[in-house]
Amino acid sequence: MVNFNVFFMKTEAYINKIVEDTGLTRNEIKVRVEEKKNELKGLISEEGALFIIAKELGVDVKDENKDLLKEIDINIADITTNMKNITIIGRVKQINKIFNFNKKDGGTGKGGSFILHDITGDIKIVVWDDHTKVLEQPEFERNELVKILNGYARKGKYEGIEVHIGRLSKIIISPEDVDYKKYPKIKEVFTSINDINLSLSSVSIEGKIMQIFPVKEFTRKNGEDGKVCSLTVIDSTGTTKVTFWNEDTERIDDLKGGDIVSITNLIPRLSTLDSKSIDLFGTRYTNITKKDKEIKIEGDFIEKIKDLQEKQGIVSFQGIISSVDNLKKVTMKSGEEVFLLGFIISDKSDGIRVTIWREQAEQYSEKLSIGKGILAKNVLVKYSNFSNRNEISLIKDSSLQFIDLEIKNLKNIETPRRDLSSNFTGNYTKINTINNSGTMEIKGFVAKELNNITIYEACPNCFKKIENCSCEDRQKTEHRMIFNLIIDDGSGTIRTTFIGDTAEKFMGEETEKLLQIKETPDFEKFLNKKSSEILGKDIIVKGKAKYSEYSNSFEIVAYDFKEISISDELEKVMKEIET
Repeated sequence: MVNFNVFFMKTEAYINKIVEDTGLTRNEIKVRVEEKKNELKGLISEEGALFIIAKELGVDVKDENKDLLKEIDINIADITTNMKNITIIGRVKQINKIFNFNKKDGGTGKGGSFILHDITGDIKIVVWDDHTKVLEQPEFERNELVKILNGYARKGKYEGIEVHIGRLSKIIISPEDVDYKKYPKIKEVFTSINDINLSLSSVSIEGKIMQIFPVKEFTRKNGEDGKVCSLTVIDSTGTTKVTFWNEDTERIDDLKGGDIVSITNLIPRLSTLDSKSIDLFGTRYTNITKKDKEIKIEGDFIEKIKDLQEKQGIVSFQGIISSVDNLKKVTMKSGEEVFLLGFIISDKSDGIRVTIWREQAEQYSEKLSIGKGILAKNVLVKYSNFSNRNEISLIKDSSLQFIDLEIKNLKNIETPRRDLSSNFTGNYTKINTINNSGTMEIKGFVAKELNNITIYEACPNCFKKIENCSCEDRQKTEHRMIFNLIIDDGSGTIRTTFIGDTAEKFMGEETEKLLQIKETPDFEKFLNKKSSEILGKDIIVKGKAKYSEYSNSFEIVAYDFKEISISDELEKVMKEIET
């Protein structure tokens, strides 16, 4: 039972001491006490508030320190922005890398952080300069209990709250005045891929490896060598890319596609290439464990195809085959030629494109036909920046089953139209007949992966490279993008060049943005991502054909392009039949 007289005497002693040392009136102190209690959401008593106010004003109350610190311990979930003099206790969940930075006064500093966990949640603890030494102590490790004294809260970079360790703060490893039973050791909790968001300071996932990309070596801007590699992991809710850097790339040496793994302590970051995607990054505290078990990759059944545009991850659905492309053979960067087959499944609400690769494409090309009912089980829904729609891909756990199904009034895909100024005549030239220069239209598909994008410094007047420019009034330069695609229309293939504005429209990215990542590993990721989106896509290109002495063949410089619209093509065919 609390001794009220003792409590009253303590508060009076604090008030008198504050009045004596600061000159504040009792009413002014009372106002500050109420403000502090409101700030801390009623987590402290009047005595505790007085203690904190005394410390903030520089009034010495050391004799009461031990008792009061016990009183104002708070849970992580109770911490709010701008709280001061925070005392929290928890388990170390993750330790992040120490980094160097330049201070405004010209000096250098150190920074680092770790994730603290209690039964109410997680919070990022940020340390500076000498306080970073704690991160390197052998006893400071995952699941160790630590106590933080006199921290202060700030809004974090990704909207969350952080606790910063200041000059007068203290971090105590394995504190003796704590009931350890209140802080059980951390048990690993796996986050579904679809639930990953930037407010999470750290995530752990469990799933199946879909693909492992080879290690890439690169040179940083400061001249140092680096390495990067990544793998794609899938669970029933979606897919994600996990990237490792430098010596951490060795962690995936023993892994292969199809392995079931758990990966802990990953950092989520917004993709530099796609504002709709979140990538995961490994650190030296990341652990990868192979699992000797099977994970069932199984998604919900979606009744209406229209609703697939609002989904991501693994799903099952059914419909009628409304369109089947011709079997295509495309060339990968490695030089490997593989089969590719695309078709559309429709119902009354919408249609969606399905893509099949390699042996499956060849097998199904003889089985698929317009009007057949089909059940697509455990297929992957992914967004395509090229078509601006969700599309369907098959994975190893997917299956296609033909079923008896009758649906009237099937709906075609409504392909988003690009805002292009020129008109297309619909008079397509067969590639194998191109033997003279001139403007023409071709209709075909992208038959080879994108190998590179060149960015050059150009004259804004004539658009030539500055070394080839003869303009006298040039005062500044601009960067322009150029790349080549191989287009196949069944009769032959032709090299097609996209430059400047047309190239930017096709890529969906500004030249200046790509220039920033050109010398980084992210550029290779962009090429891979864009190649996966455009390879095998049916497009119409309008441009100028000219003979190239370099390739000893005719090539096309694209003025304009558009993705082939099924409804437009059907309308064109019907008009031809009618005439």
